[in-house]
Amino acid sequence: MQHTGMHRSHSGRWGLALVLSVVFPLLGSAQHSEQDIPSNDSLRGASHLYDIMKRGELDGRLRLYNMMTINDGAPADYHAVAFGGTLGFTSQRWHGTRFKLSGGYTFDLATSDLTALDPVTGAANRYEIGLYDVNDPRHTNDLAYLHEFQLDWSSHNVRTRVVLGKQELNTPFLNPQDGRMHPSLFEGIWTQHRTSHGTALQGGWLYRVAPRGASEWYTVDESMSVFPAGRNVYGEGAQHGEHLESAGIFAASVKQKIHRTLNVTAWDLYTENVFNSALLQLDAGNKEARWNASAMAIRQDAAHYRGHGNDSLLYMPASEASWAFSARLRNVLGKFRWQLNYTRITAHGRYLMPREWGRDPFFTFLPRERNEGAGDVHAASLNLIWKANNGWRIQVDGGLYRMPDLTDVRLNKYAMPSYTQFDVNAQYQFNGGWKGLAAQLLVLAKLPLERELTERQSINKVDMLHADLIINYVF
Repeated sequence: MQHTGMHRSHSGRWGLALVLSVVFPLLGSAQHSEQDIPSNDSLRGASHLYDIMKRGELDGRLRLYNMMTINDGAPADYHAVAFGGTLGFTSQRWHGTRFKLSGGYTFDLATSDLTALDPVTGAANRYEIGLYDVNDPRHTNDLAYLHEFQLDWSSHNVRTRVVLGKQELNTPFLNPQDGRMHPSLFEGIWTQHRTSHGTALQGGWLYRVAPRGASEWYTVDESMSVFPAGRNVYGEGAQHGEHLESAGIFAASVKQKIHRTLNVTAWDLYTENVFNSALLQLDAGNKEARWNASAMAIRQDAAHYRGHGNDSLLYMPASEASWAFSARLRNVLGKFRWQLNYTRITAHGRYLMPREWGRDPFFTFLPRERNEGAGDVHAASLNLIWKANNGWRIQVDGGLYRMPDLTDVRLNKYAMPSYTQFDVNAQYQFNGGWKGLAAQLLVLAKLPLERELTERQSINKVDMLHADLIINYVF
């Protein structure tokens, strides 16, 4: 562990050196290229650095999070009440470039003892610990972390944007999954560009990750085992976290309208020395049109591994590959809409994507559970959504998830039983003098489709009720 800590420290120094190597040349070129600054630019003059910082903006978020999990039978129940938020500063742009810095904090107000294992099954807490630090259940107070630290450049026509540093991304594979006290964050260089013909391009290189539910930044290979890693294909506890070495995540996407109502999106995410995931998605019809539909296909393959060839120590064995397909049909009826979804992960292998990086991209995804780590899955769900103009949004979901057998270690990484899930998600956005304030209530139940599960097999997975009450204030 001491070696890991030193590695992170050196990575931080290199990251800071990289940022400074970009900042100082920009400032130096400003001094030698003043004739390029428009005459009405407020930054002309000796105090331009002072001006862009002085005229910057502060923003922040406060969050009160109440969480509760009730397990049926003898296993323990849990609760947590956490308070925290983020505070950030964004400078004005100078020649298209701006600086952004934000940090976050979390305090425990009233939480169960998360260090104690369940006395019946010996299982650790699954959900509530994610409000604090999954790596240290004792650390629930005075958690502080660096949120964003970046340089952001935008072209004059706003068609190109480049962000260097710590940032938030929202893509099918890498996303905030903002269901805890802070979202998942990424560090690297990310570029977005829209051509004059409307083609949207984005992608970049990422070398560090700050998973939600943790209070540190990790290299990409370290981040893949921050959360429990389940079983390998031989039924042993996965140990890839100690053996992975990766230069990072390389991702790219293109989105193009190929017809008046048809869009195609392609993604490729290559984690060097680990695996590759490719996604193709078609969207037919505007999302607010009476009828619209979407479909996606995902193919995963192991990357050429440089190192030992012991499959039991790899994140994805060289012989493994997977296919996943997901589709959605949506009908919009004014303020009400319904969505029918289906996902199939074939039996070729497990669909794998580190849970630290984001939630599943499948249309059948419902809060507090995933199908990542499984193969030979059939999933179907129905969403009923009502959205009013007065700030209310209420969604009722029902889903059925047919998983591989619990004993099938090749296709069931986390020993997840087949289940049904039902939830109600009510959200309210305040207006007027309370603008910026929002409340959310999520209540869900997960029930097993299989009989005679042991308490060890069901705890925190099925036969459970889960509820969240979240109050946010954004300014």
